[in-house]
Amino acid sequence: MKLASLVKTKAYRVLGIDASTNSIAFCLMENNIPLKWGKIDLEGMNIYEKIYDAKKKMSTMLDELKSDYIVVEGAILVRSPDAVIKLSYVYGVVIAELMSTGASVITISPSAWQAYIGNKNPTKEEKAAIRFKNPGYADSWYKNQLRNMRKQRTVDYFNKKYNLSITDFDVADAFGIAHYSNEELTKRWAQTGTKKAIKKNL
Repeated sequence: MKLASLVKTKAYRVLGIDASTNSIAFCLMENNIPLKWGKIDLEGMNIYEKIYDAKKKMSTMLDELKSDYIVVEGAILVRSPDAVIKLSYVYGVVIAELMSTGASVITISPSAWQAYIGNKNPTKEEKAAIRFKNPGYADSWYKNQLRNMRKQRTVDYFNKKYNLSITDFDVADAFGIAHYSNEELTKRWAQTGTKKAIKKNL
């Protein structure tokens, strides 16, 4: 389900999830106030042991993470087909466990929440500045630096907004996912006051 097509009433609790094959970062917000956040490391010798570990750990946290909506990114760029499959395994088991509480699932694009907090793609000037200060590296090194710069901006945004001391990039991304979705759901409910379909696409 996409955020733009929701027809339900106002969301009081939104759970943002940013998962990988090694961890699950989360942020639970209620009316735009963060209640719980953190990161769960997944243990196992292979992906199957890790998804079983994800299932067990999510199961023990169902009461703590109960929400009206679970929000995940619907368009994640992963270069390796094998990595896509393994990541899908993790998301599948996490979502299935969390949905057992009655929550609905929403997908949003990474660019939507990043733009919402003003964290847009690096400019040409920023890209050039990094190359100028750090000459001689491979293109992949510069891309990683730009990625980290953007993720640090997300960390800084939520630390300032909520007077926190987040240091983990994945947890900060979970904040971004939850914050954007919670605000958009609340705003749209307030504007319509009904259950009619929302036409605007995100």
